[in-house]
Amino acid sequence: MNWIKPLTIVEYVFIGIFLLVYVVYFIRSYIIATRLGTSARSVAIKFFIRTAYLSLCILGLLGPSFGVSEIETQAAGKDVYFAFDVSRSMDAVDIEPTRLEKVKFELVKNLAALKSDRVGIVVFSSDAFVQVPLTFDKDLLKLYIQKLNSDLFTDSGTDLNSAFKLIQTKYNSVSAPARKAKVVILISDGEDFGELDPSVIQDLKRNRVNFLALGVGTAQGGKIKTGFDYKKDKEGNVVVSKLNADYLKRLARAFGGKYFQLSNRVNDVPALLKEVSQLNNNWVDTRKMTVANNKYFYFVFLALVLMIIDILVTIRTIKL
Repeated sequence: MNWIKPLTIVEYVFIGIFLLVYVVYFIRSYIIATRLGTSARSVAIKFFIRTAYLSLCILGLLGPSFGVSEIETQAAGKDVYFAFDVSRSMDAVDIEPTRLEKVKFELVKNLAALKSDRVGIVVFSSDAFVQVPLTFDKDLLKLYIQKLNSDLFTDSGTDLNSAFKLIQTKYNSVSAPARKAKVVILISDGEDFGELDPSVIQDLKRNRVNFLALGVGTAQGGKIKTGFDYKKDKEGNVVVSKLNADYLKRLARAFGGKYFQLSNRVNDVPALLKEVSQLNNNWVDTRKMTVANNKYFYFVFLALVLMIIDILVTIRTIKL
């Protein structure tokens, strides 16, 4: 026999209180019976009955289990890829402390909204790679989100095609036909993208991939932080990076998706994740599990029978 729960301090406290109270009661009954010249044996009988059903109740709480059964569990959710732009422009300070740091903070704070979804992270700048494969482990995702920075790529520039082609490859490699609920969340300021390959858009649409875009930054723009200074062009002028919201909106329309924004005044991250959670779920994982059968009800039933006997049966300690 196995036990689902171990004895804790709570059970020990109740056992101790019961024994203490009953010892006091037993001694008091014994003294009274001695003075009256009668036997206190019946008190001992009650003690054993009450000890038995208290013990059975505690055993029931501990979850006694014997025998096992096999069950099949299915997880309903979506496969969600965050496509993170980690180019130098994401270090702009028009959002404090920077665009990248702000979006990291907001995502970590609200990631619990994607409860049963598998989430992965693709980072891109001049190239793209999978930072985190699809996983249910939200703590792992938070850890890797916090580690994102613009030093992951040595070359500057923003190549959105490389990120989308990589995601396209990952989704096409999923063999399970039931996994149709797919989401791509693009997180970027929209600068220096160039033209997205139309074949990539068509392939993702054909595979029913839902697209959402989060524009990070402001129309007024901000300086790009580089160490203790700001990025400058070849002529020595400070570079100002501006949010290209129009491009991201056109991209969202091309996919039939939606556009959201993050700035010092607007925070659409909760609304973005809520939109993801409202999309239709599909089965994303099926596995068989062996579980022990909890037989607590046998012990509780026997305890109930003894309680009824204790209430109904009256034992006299004084003979008239």
